[in-house]
Amino acid sequence: MAEMMVNGVRIVYELSGECDVGVLKAPIVLLNGIAMSISHWKPLIAALPAGTCCLSHDFRGQTLSGKPAGPYSLAMHAKDLVDLMDALHIERGHIVGTSYGSEVAMEFAMLYPERCASLVVIDGVSELDPVLEAAVVSWMEAARKDARLFYKTMLPWTYSSNYIAAHRDMLTAREDGMAALPAEWFAAFVELCKAFLKINQTQRLKQISCPATVLVGEKDILKHRGFSEIIARNIPGAVMHVIPDAGHAVVIERPALCAEEIWQAVSLR
Repeated sequence: MAEMMVNGVRIVYELSGECDVGVLKAPIVLLNGIAMSISHWKPLIAALPAGTCCLSHDFRGQTLSGKPAGPYSLAMHAKDLVDLMDALHIERGHIVGTSYGSEVAMEFAMLYPERCASLVVIDGVSELDPVLEAAVVSWMEAARKDARLFYKTMLPWTYSSNYIAAHRDMLTAREDGMAALPAEWFAAFVELCKAFLKINQTQRLKQISCPATVLVGEKDILKHRGFSEIIARNIPGAVMHVIPDAGHAVVIERPALCAEEIWQAVSLR
């Protein structure tokens, strides 16, 4: 991993693969979900063809990067990304985002179309409904009060029933890790949530001109298939695929299948 100052904020990033002689003309740029960090992408990256160039980074406010005072916005994250790409001499990228990262990815594709070789939206939304809004507000309140309560509040929205049943020990260990995070992590998480709650992208999606693929976990109850159908209908030429037997954290539950879908989406671009 490495870091650099981007728009006055310390951004931690990682370039993996053969980025000088890779088989793609542009790297795959992986954008985190709201509580993710760079390391969560490693199983998916390992499932891509050997040597695939990937760029991942923690957004401002996320675990490894700086956590300045808010407010944040999706457009601000997109600006951070384009400036990071400039600093790394990356002209264009295949922009792949999951959940919060997918909404940043769509914003990036609308604001910087010339920098977007293709777009993959995973378990994303372009607008809110009352249930999603209520879930996010509950996370914010829990984050302000108690780390373990926060983790337990997020858990059933994040993973499928089968995944929770099969990974109880690992998920319990993650709760311990969450409880050890500093107070600034939770304060920044609240700011990220505030940025998300302002989302209103649906009517602008027709501006996206690059090839687009929309993926959604079959068992995602947070950002469900209906949201993905809205996105696919409104991005010109977009295609949509459902990832079977996966909840909202589909890139963690089914990394190999997600990698296969991403590769199919980007390898011919």
